[in-house]
Amino acid sequence: MPKPYIEPLSSGRIRLRLLEESDLPMTLAWRNQDHIRHWFLNSDVITPGQHQSWFRAYADKDDDFVFVIEEIELLRRPIGQLALYRIDRTAGRAEFGRLMIGDAEAAGKGLAREATARLVEEALGPWRLSEVYLEVRAENHRAIAIYNACGFHTVDDLNGKITMTHR
Repeated sequence: MPKPYIEPLSSGRIRLRLLEESDLPMTLAWRNQDHIRHWFLNSDVITPGQHQSWFRAYADKDDDFVFVIEEIELLRRPIGQLALYRIDRTAGRAEFGRLMIGDAEAAGKGLAREATARLVEEALGPWRLSEVYLEVRAENHRAIAIYNACGFHTVDDLNGKITMTHR
């Protein structure tokens, strides 16, 4: 089944649009930066072939949506990504993740928080989900601060991994 189209989502300085195949070189370069991949649960360097294979499988999923974050005021370009996946419409829940600001000029400006808040708002509003959850490395204090600011609460802290939820 082809992935359903989702209209871009905007809020303040950001616009979220679905990932396209033409974005893959950019998102792969972001993902493979040492200071970014270190925080992913799988922190291995990803090859272009692996990224392309992942995208082919992703393109057919209707429960996995990766959004490119575009800064629309000053930089006016893609600066990162985030996603909702493992969407279980019956249970009304989805996992949040794959968050990264890959553009160095955009880092530290609150754009990850703004994008996270907008996507969670969409999930719990128009998408009619009742819960968004995530897993984050316990030492990733910057991400945890973003998630707390966006209304996530810790539900488990085990083996260096924190599980958070937003309802």
